[in-house]
Amino acid sequence: MPFASGTSMARFRPTVMNWLQPELRVLFVCTANVCRSPLAEAMLRHRLRVMGLGRKVRVRSAGSRVGQRGRMPDPRVKKLATQNGIALGRIRARQVTPAMIQSSDYILVMEHEHLDDLAKLITSGELPENVQLLGGYLPRDAGGNTEIPDPYFGDWHGFLEVFDRIDAALTGLVGSIEERLARQ
Repeated sequence: MPFASGTSMARFRPTVMNWLQPELRVLFVCTANVCRSPLAEAMLRHRLRVMGLGRKVRVRSAGSRVGQRGRMPDPRVKKLATQNGIALGRIRARQVTPAMIQSSDYILVMEHEHLDDLAKLITSGELPENVQLLGGYLPRDAGGNTEIPDPYFGDWHGFLEVFDRIDAALTGLVGSIEERLARQ
């Protein structure tokens, strides 16, 4: 139905759509998408929301070898997130796809093995520059290990360690995101 001025609603859609589109896209990848990557996704979303950048950055996660698509995050991840005031929302396990890789500005994997998994998905076999280890954002004094270990088969202490490593790495990542947004 036309407005009183004679213009249609269709004329306003591009502006609305541009406002809804994020400026950056971040993808976290682990193995099954039930522990590390959903936790990193929720933690980064939380930080960005607190900083007022939640609408500027789209954050997702996926797994390189998902056995149970649609599975909720591990209950220990849920407990850890809840204890830290972080909402997991509707995160469910899903398989990473070439389209996800192509449409992301940052692709952050937890282990070197995930780099190999992603290289197999890309037809050229060559990973883009924006694929990197999340642990590469850890402070230099973190001991030099850039992998975020899989806590799934371990105890509660392993989940706490992973939370702390992700939290420390996100500090560096958020700094990079802020710089990139400032340049755009």
